[in-house]
Amino acid sequence: MKAEKKKNSISSLKVIARILKDSLGIIHWLLLATVLSIGSAYLAMTAPEVLGNLTNQIYELIDGQAQLDSTLFNSRIFSLIVIYLISALFGALTKAIMNYSVTNFFTCKIRVRMSEKIAKIPVKTVDSTPNGEIISRMTNDVSIMGGSIHDIFGVVINGIIQLVMISVIIFTKEPTMAFAVIVFVPLSLTLSAILASRSEKHFNDSRTEAGKMYSICEENLACFDAVKIFSIEAAQNKKYKDVTGKYASYAEKGYFISALVGPIVGLINNLSYVAICVLGAYLVINQRVDVGALVAFIMYTKLFSGPLESIANGMSMIQSTIASARRVYDYLDGEEMEEIESGVDVDAYGEVEFIDVCFSYTDDKPLIENLNLHVNPGEKIAIVGPTGGGKTTIVNILMRFYDPKSGKVLVDKRDISQMSRTDVRKIFGMVLQDTILFSGSVYDNIAYGKEGASYEEVMAAAKKAHIDSFVDALPNGYDTQINEDSTNISAGQKQLLTIARAYLSNRPILILDEATSNVDTRTELLIQKTMDDLMKGRTVFVIAHRLSTIENADLILVVDNGRIVERGRHSELLMQNGLYSKIYNSQY
Repeated sequence: MKAEKKKNSISSLKVIARILKDSLGIIHWLLLATVLSIGSAYLAMTAPEVLGNLTNQIYELIDGQAQLDSTLFNSRIFSLIVIYLISALFGALTKAIMNYSVTNFFTCKIRVRMSEKIAKIPVKTVDSTPNGEIISRMTNDVSIMGGSIHDIFGVVINGIIQLVMISVIIFTKEPTMAFAVIVFVPLSLTLSAILASRSEKHFNDSRTEAGKMYSICEENLACFDAVKIFSIEAAQNKKYKDVTGKYASYAEKGYFISALVGPIVGLINNLSYVAICVLGAYLVINQRVDVGALVAFIMYTKLFSGPLESIANGMSMIQSTIASARRVYDYLDGEEMEEIESGVDVDAYGEVEFIDVCFSYTDDKPLIENLNLHVNPGEKIAIVGPTGGGKTTIVNILMRFYDPKSGKVLVDKRDISQMSRTDVRKIFGMVLQDTILFSGSVYDNIAYGKEGASYEEVMAAAKKAHIDSFVDALPNGYDTQINEDSTNISAGQKQLLTIARAYLSNRPILILDEATSNVDTRTELLIQKTMDDLMKGRTVFVIAHRLSTIENADLILVVDNGRIVERGRHSELLMQNGLYSKIYNSQY
């Protein structure tokens, strides 16, 4: 148990050190805020001395020991007003600087790093991690990390500096009473540290449940139609309620323990007030100090308790920050795809070869074993077979979404494992069965096919895909905005947009995953000839479900359980009376 606590303590210190390292980019702002904070604290510390002298002057006036010196009296009143005003101004500037620098240069920078990380993480990580979990880390956890900068710099460090300054002053003024204040500090900080350490586990658990909450919300919105169709609103609500309950339970425990810090530190500070009042009264009676000095000392004690409570509360809040920072850094430190600079010429001619390729998503369940295939430039290759047979997996390997466990994939005699993924994907154009559109205009969605595409090129691609007539009929033509879920256009229109995007990309190798499955028969006939023109001189891989679309393929591969069980042209495969023939006859 002790070893585990020690390990957790070391881990927490490493996380804090990393947060401090990431904050070096705003160190000049933090130093400026620290200087202003110290200036504010210093001014606040001069006020008790002035107030003490003012109290003595009033006491002597009431006691008849002196006449009223109105000039001195007014100057002290004015000095107090100026001191408190400037101190408040410095404090406001400190908070403004902290908010500006942390929001714009710390949390924003980390979120950008996390966004850049998405482009580097393996596809398998994306497939196995709920989207809501990543969103939770990029939003909620990063925001909490930003708050930690306030806690560490604005509260803890400045609080320590203020404690040191006040300690020097009170020991200089009256060592006996100063000792009565200082003696409570170790007890206060020790209790705060113990409570803070015990809250970290609960905060960590609550952050995990928060990620699940985001995932369920994202799932409910993304699958809104399915939730309604199958009437599973109650089940989804129950799932969300259960996760929310766990989150609330963990958060309640964490915040309850953290909330104990303030009252406990306040109790200890009140005990120090009692000690100061009793001891101060004794010293005044014995004429060792005057009333003004006692008033000033009580004010210093009040100032002393402020940063002490801030440090204690800051230590408690830092535990919540550590829990969030772990999740952020675990994501940033996660596995990345190895990338190389290949400098490949994307004007490829389209020869593709699989040599003894083996692949599996999990080690205990092989999928593709010893796949061998040679495709000549300009050939149209159709891949057919039962669901789960490995059709899409072959394309995933070709596109380097996944790398094979063994074997090689060659494009134009070059091993794609020795090429950067970016360069590999510049060779391929894709039209998927599941349409992928982005928030933006119709023009933007087509233009994604080619960087820097002109308006004329986009319109030409739309015309080739026979989509220009429907685009012209939209309220704002090519400037019509597609909403987040693309619900303001039909499923067939979505597919046509992705086909137009593929036309625009004009890549040497095309991958078509049942590209016309969502297009009506008339539209399919209209675009088929244009697609045939697009395929001329290019290598084409077609994942086919409707076999009528691939009857003219140069080669048809029948894939089952990751193996090519049949290969040949349409007429040849029908004559073999094998799996292809069974699939074909079942459709007709």
